[in-house]
Amino acid sequence: TVASLYAAGIIATRLIGHRMIFPPDLELADSMLEPWHSVPESMFTLFRVMSGSLSSKEEAAIEELMSALPSLKFAFVFFMITSSWTLLSILTAVVSENMISTTQQQYEDLKLTLFEDERLLQAEDLSALFDELDKSGEGTLHRRAIEAAMQDPDFSRQVAVRLKMSKR
Repeated sequence: TVASLYAAGIIATRLIGHRMIFPPDLELADSMLEPWHSVPESMFTLFRVMSGSLSSKEEAAIEELMSALPSLKFAFVFFMITSSWTLLSILTAVVSENMISTTQQQYEDLKLTLFEDERLLQAEDLSALFDELDKSGEGTLHRRAIEAAMQDPDFSRQVAVRLKMSKR
């Protein structure tokens, strides 16, 4: 927006402020040209046109300008359309970026929640499996009991499924 405003300011200063667009014999009031005498002034005037907050002095100058050269209305309409589209594009980009980052954060949070739920389920499955192997009820497992249980094909398949591993 600043680049387009700067370019429009240069064009307005050259064409209007330096009287290049007007016929040489046309009498112009200095008050009509005052908002366009320098690039910063032209940029500020165009910015105020863009935002709809013209002072009465600027508004009067633009009205005189439009009366003196009605074809400038097309240039102002073109400027308003392009500046509006530029601002709309920037706002759309900001909102889209915000939505994308929010969605990504929600996805990451959901992924962590699902991972934690999966981990808890796996811990419950392992606890049930160990309870099944602990025949004595002491809360301990012996290597021989684990090796003997793993010899049973149904049990080893069940362990592989619970741990999400391939059976060896």
